[in-house]
Amino acid sequence: MPELSICMPSNRNLEQSRAAIDSAIAYCEARDAVLIVSDNSGDPEKRAHFQNRSPRLTWIDAGNASPFANMRLALDAAKTPFVMPMGDDDEIHAVEGQPTFDLAGLPYDYMGVLPVSVVFAEKHGTMHSKAFALTDDDPGERMGHYISSAKGNNSLYYSMFRRDVFSALLHDFVEYHPTKGMYCDWALLLALICYGKMAHDPGTVFRYNMGNWDSAEKIGDMYVDLYRNAGLPAEAIKFDSLLMYLDTFVFAMRQGSPVPPDQRQRLGRIITNRLLGSFIQKVANAPESYDGTVRHLATMALEEPDSFVEFQIAMMMVDRLQPGLKDRYVTFVRTLMAPAGTGA
Repeated sequence: MPELSICMPSNRNLEQSRAAIDSAIAYCEARDAVLIVSDNSGDPEKRAHFQNRSPRLTWIDAGNASPFANMRLALDAAKTPFVMPMGDDDEIHAVEGQPTFDLAGLPYDYMGVLPVSVVFAEKHGTMHSKAFALTDDDPGERMGHYISSAKGNNSLYYSMFRRDVFSALLHDFVEYHPTKGMYCDWALLLALICYGKMAHDPGTVFRYNMGNWDSAEKIGDMYVDLYRNAGLPAEAIKFDSLLMYLDTFVFAMRQGSPVPPDQRQRLGRIITNRLLGSFIQKVANAPESYDGTVRHLATMALEEPDSFVEFQIAMMMVDRLQPGLKDRYVTFVRTLMAPAGTGA
């Protein structure tokens, strides 16, 4: 029985998505996996082309579903123990001569498996690749290792994860997050890394299409668009590490987190030190970029020994980005975090 489902929400037409879907089908045939495509492109030629293309392929006609609903449709159709998200402009390949990774034998304290991640842009060709595992027992060390090895992009969001945990996390994000912004992929992956270790599969190569991020100008514009599309002002880019901290803290400490309650206080401290500390340093390095309230609150957080109090201060700071955002985060916290988590 297959252990892995590749879940691909697809909005591109046949010509634009064919290479991605063909590569995923070939990978599934080589690795005894299945592909689930949830299609909201409205392209009848595309559906006709892939209909009955492979017994490994499940095709969902998603109508005019939103991007988040489209991803959720693909995830909800998966029945295998592991899932892997994939974009419809990316590619995945099995390395000839490498054995299939034994997902069924993955130890219980591992959350998933990282492939070889190749970052590609048509303009530049292969830009760089990443191939590593995250096997530190300490979640803070795993987070630090990932952030330092990510090379500025989060392409390893496209990895293999335990389906029950990944799907529940995505559901909570789609249902309850204050902005539901696409910039949250970093926080989602960091939370998963907090949940458990990540093995490495040298036999799977995921080619991430970075065409929209292939120049400094494009990168700046894309970040601004990510925040604007989430209903935030353009200056949210100055608060990026604060937003990442708030989201990672809630996702890691939420009621559905597999982290045992007796370990959450320590985990809250680790996340706060690594991520909120980064924002406080950012404020210290460029105080002229932030108003007096943010500077004062950053100083308060720096002097506060309790990580949950620091989290509350951080919610006050985010209200300086957009009035009312703090209240939306309070609702988010109350909805997702168990009593054990709020004692961090």
